[in-house]
Amino acid sequence: MKIRACWSALESKAEQKISDLRAQTAQAEQLRDSLLASQQRLEHLYEEYRAQSAAADTSKGMSDAMNQRQFMSQLLTLRERVERDIGKSTLHLQTLAHRMQQAETERLKMKTLSENDRLAVQKHLQKREQHSMDELGMLQFNQARVA
Repeated sequence: MKIRACWSALESKAEQKISDLRAQTAQAEQLRDSLLASQQRLEHLYEEYRAQSAAADTSKGMSDAMNQRQFMSQLLTLRERVERDIGKSTLHLQTLAHRMQQAETERLKMKTLSENDRLAVQKHLQKREQHSMDELGMLQFNQARVA
């Protein structure tokens, strides 16, 4: 009886899946951090333009006021888009965490099965060895009795 290679192969496959998920998680966290930084920059830029608009002289031309309002509207649209992307990124990270937990459970299951198989083979070999030792003992006993 030999140790089956399938369990260790399945365990290594599960470990590979975990390392892939870790890489995906690191990439997703980097993306989320980038989005959060973009959100902060947009907030700062919007507040800066709003303060400039409030401090500016009201005698600005109509086209300048329209351009400023349009630009601020575009900033708000960008901010909403970044917030949606942050939400998607957070949801993706939660999904990855769930998949990581499942992969870790699968890896532990394969490790346990591999260990159980190894122990079963070891137990089988010990039984066989004990049986051989018993036979040898009986043979020696019978030979000593006959002689």
